[in-house]
Amino acid sequence: MTQKNPSDLVIRHSEFKGQIGVARADITPPAGIYARSWGSALHDAAEGIHRPLVATCLYFRGGDPELELYLLCFDLGWWYDNAHEREIRDRILEKSGVRDDQLVTHMGHTHAGPASNLQNLERQGGHLIPAYRDKIVEGAVAALKGAKANVQPAVATWGQGRCDLARNRDLVLDSETFLCGINPEGPTDDTVLVGRVTDAKGKIIATLVNYACHPVSLGGGNRMISPDYYGAMREVVERDTGGAPCLFLHGASGDMTPLRSYEADTAIADQNGRQLGYAALSALTGMLPPEQELAFDRIEDSGARLGRWSLRPKPASTKLAVMLSDSELAYVDLPTEVELLEALKTCTDRPLKERLERRLMVRRDVGEGKSRKVRMTLWQIGDAFLVGAPAEPYSAFQKEIRARFPGHAVMVLNIVNGNIGYLAPAETYDKPGLYQIKISLFRPGCMEQVIEDTAKSLRELETAHG
Repeated sequence: MTQKNPSDLVIRHSEFKGQIGVARADITPPAGIYARSWGSALHDAAEGIHRPLVATCLYFRGGDPELELYLLCFDLGWWYDNAHEREIRDRILEKSGVRDDQLVTHMGHTHAGPASNLQNLERQGGHLIPAYRDKIVEGAVAALKGAKANVQPAVATWGQGRCDLARNRDLVLDSETFLCGINPEGPTDDTVLVGRVTDAKGKIIATLVNYACHPVSLGGGNRMISPDYYGAMREVVERDTGGAPCLFLHGASGDMTPLRSYEADTAIADQNGRQLGYAALSALTGMLPPEQELAFDRIEDSGARLGRWSLRPKPASTKLAVMLSDSELAYVDLPTEVELLEALKTCTDRPLKERLERRLMVRRDVGEGKSRKVRMTLWQIGDAFLVGAPAEPYSAFQKEIRARFPGHAVMVLNIVNGNIGYLAPAETYDKPGLYQIKISLFRPGCMEQVIEDTAKSLRELETAHG
């Protein structure tokens, strides 16, 4: 039997101590804006607002040398191409005075949000897009400036819970039938990583909920603008934490979907959100006080010999650091722009036309090259890591990264600073009919390469900054 050293028996959370601020701005679009996310939809324009959309910013300052970092979360779906993301980002940077290397933009990835790309100007509700783009920029700038203005000494603490809302969505019925729907036998990831930010008096001033589940509670039959499930999740968490803003961090969910998906009824989105919200609150409730750890204390004889544990002070880490990790990924064979334009000329099937239009945007975005550099943004926030992917990795990505860094809370975020589509495990390419594989830009092995490159960079970050 292995002998345990009592001094090694310690339970602690990943923590960061520094200057932290939070602010939020409304970015709800007008009802009637073009909001078609589904090929199966029978409408183009939204008919109303289920819940407001917001931009929320968390500002960090600290480390040596002192850094200023901004995590800006949007209740939006995705950027349609690099030029789209870059234009909006450049305007935000210019108006806010924030440097490009200080800013992480992250999409909540609702599929019930408005379109903000200019390709849809001529469609129903498209005339509202230009003014809405201005509102996105104005809201982002207000959140960035507000978060910095609200900065104060604070401690960020991370804990972990569980929620079985997310289910595997790679369903193969037979050799000809590949579906994007619940696969009861497929692997899942039920991890809920929760961050708690407290001020000098221990009051909660912000929370973060990192969970991997595609926000597709609502499908083509829904006609309302909605943040999907994470709107109700935030409501539940904020109600229990005195109104402290809650940031939803959409995890590596390329293969994850809610148990109730693609519904028309917004009540289903709220039900899904409450399930995640209560799971997040459960994790929050079980967390230790800021800057304390639970350590083995003594043996107490009471019939049974009891192992007694006690809280003791544990100063939080003040480290704040940034690193970028690049991977060169080879493209699959893509149809040319001419071929896609020809296919669109004769296409009368709306779902197929939607796929062709998205493929055309991708083709124009990638150009005629054979490969692409994919850049991961890595932050060390005390004992925690933020891993920002400009893509939609499968959940196996975050499970592997977390397994390699067990001493750190690891927040993996999809659609950070752009989006180049899915990163799927190599074995998934054996199922070519899966939606994610049919539209993937990259050859098999892409996700595994990014895992190796990311892990190497995190090791360097960990070593360089202790």
